[in-house]
Order: sequence, then structure tokens, then C-alpha cells
Amino acid sequence: MQRIGIIINPHAKSIRKSGKDMPAIFRKIGGEYADVRVSSTLEEVDDIIRDFKRNGIAFIGTSGGDGTVHQVATRMINIYRPEPAPPLVILKGGTMDNIARTISLKGKGPAILRRLTALLRAGGRAVTHKRDTMKIGDRYCFLFGCGLTSNFLNAVYEGEKGTIKNIKIITRAIREGLLDKKDSDLFRRLSGRILIDGKELHFREILAILAGTVEQIGMGFTPLPRGNEKPGTFHIIITGEKPIEGVKQFFRIKKGLPLKGPLNFNDIISSLVMECDGPFQYTMDGDIFDCDGRLVVEMGPPMELVSV
Repeated sequence: MQRIGIIINPHAKSIRKSGKDMPAIFRKIGGEYADVRVSSTLEEVDDIIRDFKRNGIAFIGTSGGDGTVHQVATRMINIYRPEPAPPLVILKGGTMDNIARTISLKGKGPAILRRLTALLRAGGRAVTHKRDTMKIGDRYCFLFGCGLTSNFLNAVYEGEKGTIKNIKIITRAIREGLLDKKDSDLFRRLSGRILIDGKELHFREILAILAGTVEQIGMGFTPLPRGNEKPGTFHIIITGEKPIEGVKQFFRIKKGLPLKGPLNFNDIISSLVMECDGPFQYTMDGDIFDCDGRLVVEMGPPMELVSV
């Protein structure tokens, strides 16, 4: 029997707000095919995944947002290596669910588990999609960003998160960009030496960097259409333009069209080295981290994502 090990993040917004006993719901749906666990800390996630490995679990599922996927995927890769990690089942529970969108995964967590369990009971074989990961230190992700990208997320994370909050911050960014507001936290820039596959970028002042092995970032934005184009690469966008130029090309960003202007870079690459003049923040799948100034983004191992 192929069993599914499920890790539930009780802090995820959808789980907190549902008012439902999600562990009980998943256990009822999965029956003998599901081993459902709740993890309140990252240390608990490590222990759970090690237990799943000992028990020969065939699939590992996550219930939470993209940050939960990032944390679980990172620990799966580190604990199972040098062997590949089991296929990952994304039981959608976030605001964006960008990683699930890239494989057109429909429905909420219970519906996804119901379909997968029914398939396994019938003796069927789960369809999986391979997606490369990006590696920073000992962490792995599908989306990376800094500058405007992480500044935007910091603004979104102030207070309660949600779609309405996201729209408000996008509206604020457009307004402040058009007004060329000099003291805007959203448009705080980075300065430093950027190496793309070992070759230095021709500009040093950076407004935003966004990179990924998946195409979407939510809210109808598909700025990284080449994210899954070639194994061993990720799609990256780097701009040093003034904020007003970015605002003028808002719909090009949304549709995944290259930005116009000399201070832009848009291509697929396999490594990024940042040597900035001071500390900065960056995001991996929505989680925010601090950097002292030097950062290396390289290719990680691919993961299999289950689609049912």
C-alpha cells in the first residue's frame, strides 16, 4: 500500500480561520492511506519527516501556504539526500498557492486528498510534474526575490494577510511609483555587484529581482513564463529602472513580457551571486530572510509535485 504522510501547519491562515478540525478531516478522508501529523515548530517537521522516511511513506503532503511548502521541501531534500525525496502533495492552504498553480492543481486540500486517495485505492498511479528547486545555503525554494519583491511582501505581512491587503499594496506601489516618492519603503533599492552565471551585470543599482522555477506569483501575475523551460535553470528578472518606469510597464510584468529599457535583465540562468554594499532581505517562497550582503543562488535538486 502506498501511504501519504501529511504535515499540517496549524498556523496557516486558512486552517486558523476555517474553524474546522482539519487533522480529523484529513484522517477521515485518507483512512488507512494517510498518516496525518500536526507540526507547530520546524523541529517537529524534521522529526515527522524522519519518521516518514523510516516508515517508507510514498508521498509527503503539506497543508499550509507557500512558506509551508518551502520549509517542508527543504527538510525533505536535506533528510532524504543523497536519495531523491518522495513526491510532494500540496494540500493547498495558503493565500497565493503559487507552487500548486504551476501544475494546475484544482480545489482545496480535502478535495485533493480525496482524489489522490481514491486513485490509490483503485490501484492507479499518481501523475507527477518535475520542478527544479533553487538553493541558498541549506534551504530550497521555487521562487526567490529581493528589493521591491521582498519590500512588497514585508508590507503585505504587516497585520492580517489576504487578497484585499495585496490589492491595497499593489495600488500603493502604483501611486508611489507614479509620484516618484523618494522615501518609499517599497522602492528601497539595493546596490552592488551582480554576477549572472559568472558574468557581471552591466548595472549596480537594483530596484527588484524576481526569479523562479515556476511561472506564477499570484493575483493573475505570470512574470516568469520560462521558469520551467529548461532543466537546470531558473527564470530571472532584474531591473534597475526608476519606479515610474516599472509602473508604466505594469501589464508587461503581469503578462510575463520582458521590460523595455537598458537597465533590465530577463533570461534563464543557473546561478546568481550578489555582492551588495550592505545587508538586505530576500524571500524564498514568501518567507523572508536576512543577508549580510553576499548571497549565492544556485540550482537545487528537482522535486516531483503530485497532480490529481
